[in-house]
This record gives sequence, structure tokens and C-alpha cells, in this order.
Amino acid sequence: MMDIPFLNLKYQHQQIKEEVFSALEELYDRTEFAYGKTGKEFESNFAAFNNTEYACAVDNGTMALELCLRSAGIGSGDEVITVSNTFIATVAAIHFTGATPVLAEIHPDTWNIDPERIEEKITPKTKAIIPVHLYGQPADMTRIRDIARKHNLIVIGDSAQAIGSKIRENSEWHSVSRYADMSAYSFYAGKNLGACGEAGAVVTDNPDYAQFISMFRDHGSKEKYIHEFIGKNNRIDAFQAAVLKVKLQYIEEWNSKRQQVADWYFQELGDVEELKLPTVLPDVLPVYHLFVVLADNRNEFQDFLAQKGVGTALHYKLPVHLQQAFSHLGYVKGDLPVTETVVKKNVSLPMFPELSQEEVHYVAEVIKGYFVK
Repeated sequence: MMDIPFLNLKYQHQQIKEEVFSALEELYDRTEFAYGKTGKEFESNFAAFNNTEYACAVDNGTMALELCLRSAGIGSGDEVITVSNTFIATVAAIHFTGATPVLAEIHPDTWNIDPERIEEKITPKTKAIIPVHLYGQPADMTRIRDIARKHNLIVIGDSAQAIGSKIRENSEWHSVSRYADMSAYSFYAGKNLGACGEAGAVVTDNPDYAQFISMFRDHGSKEKYIHEFIGKNNRIDAFQAAVLKVKLQYIEEWNSKRQQVADWYFQELGDVEELKLPTVLPDVLPVYHLFVVLADNRNEFQDFLAQKGVGTALHYKLPVHLQQAFSHLGYVKGDLPVTETVVKKNVSLPMFPELSQEEVHYVAEVIKGYFVK
């Protein structure tokens, strides 16, 4: 029996340990701890990676989303459309601004926001759409962009799980960030590009959005000790910026390996009728932050895999509209039936760049054994 965890970060961090420690030692020796030169260098590199004019690095992905909304002037009395099939931070960021989250249905195949269900949620109060590129699978951004333009709405991409994902348009591949007015990224340790702690960033081509975010995260200041409005301290720290600067050099290699692991899963599990695999749209390039399948009798399925040494996880256990934290929004069970079905059945299989073909084959054989038992 093999022992295959859901996630193992040790391989990746051993690979780059010397580079990271060298960078951190350099910062330590020159006592550069708060943002500084390293923070600016990472921002420059991250903007270039996303083919955007600006990147603003902050202390976490939730704040990145909140600052996107604040920079667009969204607040009390406004509505923002997003999904319930997401980590709670997406919806919480809207709440923190004083705006009202409006939760739209997801597509039954892609599990991302269904463009056909967006317009029914638009009201005179609607100011923005936040599509979530869930599991590293880009949402249908060309259609979402068209809807936003039609109704004069801002598009904010929740790209927390989708660094490096691409969309093909007119035979050319583009960063998913191209299709949003702003995109928010999370560098939580388990992400494709993960810090050794917490960090996040916003990328945009809009200088006004970038300046607001840059100032807000530094107490409303662009000149030291001169404050134009009341902001907060949400800067990235220099140590996390240094780690991310090193790791950004490897992200395309790591994403490519994730795509290879996903291909092996598709090859091995494509004929398992009892299992629903991810659906990949024709013109998107996912980066497979997670490889999620849908299975009936989920608890039994997970228990069986665990007994055979295969780790799994749930992303996520309960949709946001049924969480007690957002009960004030007034949603009840049955309001978003597609979302509720997907969340009831989802199981995340082992996914990290260092998985071998032999390990994926073992996972697949265990899954097939479950369905024939």
C-alpha cells in the first residue's frame, strides 16, 4: 500500500531552500523587514508575469479582494454578484466594504459562475461581478466581460487559485487577469505560488485603482507621514516578498507539472462512470490548484481512500449561502440547487507538482476498487 497525502509542501520547499534562506539572510543582515525594496521588486516581477501595468502586494488574499472593491468606490448600498461555491473570503470581502453580496448559480459542468445566470441577478444597485476561477479553472471570462460591459459593471477576478491560468482569444493565449478590471491573488502557503505565511496581491492596468490600493495599505499615504485619507497597514512584509520573488521563477514549471498530473488523472479515471471529472472549456488553460471530482456517498468514498493510504480534502464542506455567518442574507436550502449538489459531492484528490505517474495510477486503482467493491 502506498501513502499519498492530499498535499505535500516539503518537496517544493526543499528544492528552493538554499535560495530562499540566502534571500532571507540578506534581508536580515540589512534589517529590511517591512515591504521596502524587495516588496517593490516582487510587485514589478508579478505585474510582468501577469502582463499588467501594476501589481500591489498586500498582507493576504482577502484584503486584496476587499481593496479591489474599495478602490472602485464600492460600499454601502451597492450590490456585488459572485458565487456561493467558493472560500468564504470572496463573500466576506464584499461584506467588509458594506456592500451586499448577491450569490448567483454555478454551471453544472465547470462549477464556476454560470454566465447565463448572471443577468437575472443584476439590479440598479449592482456595481460589480466577482467571478471565481475555482480550483485554478478560469471562469468563462469573455462572456462575463461582455455582460459587464453591457450593464456598465466592474469585473474583479478572484484569482486566488489561478495564478498562471490562461484564456485563448483570437488564437492567442492571455493571462486571465486581462479579462478583469482588477484581479486579486492569494499567496496562502498551499497555493500554487505560496508564501511562507500569508500574503496577497492585486494586479490591474488602471493607475487610479493601483494608486488607491497602494495608499490604503500604507495608512492612506504616498509620502511618508503625509496621509490623504484613513487607510490601514496591509503591506506585504519583506520576508514574504523575498520568498515569493524566488518562487515566482519556478511557477510555470510547477504549473506545468500540475497539468501533467491532471492529464494522468483524466487518462486513468476517464472511464469511471460513477465519478464526475472536471470539465475544461475549449479555450482555457487551468493550473489545477486542486483536482476535484464529484462522487456520491462522499464520506464513504473518502473513508475507503483513507484506508488505502490516499489523502483527500473537501473544497468546500458547506456553500457560503448556507453558512451561519451569512444567514442574514436570507438564503435557504434549495435556493442554489446546482451549487448545493456540487458542494455535497465534491472531493479533492491529491494534487501537487511532485506527484509521480505511479502515485496517480495508485490513486486511480484505489478509486476503481471502491466502485467495484
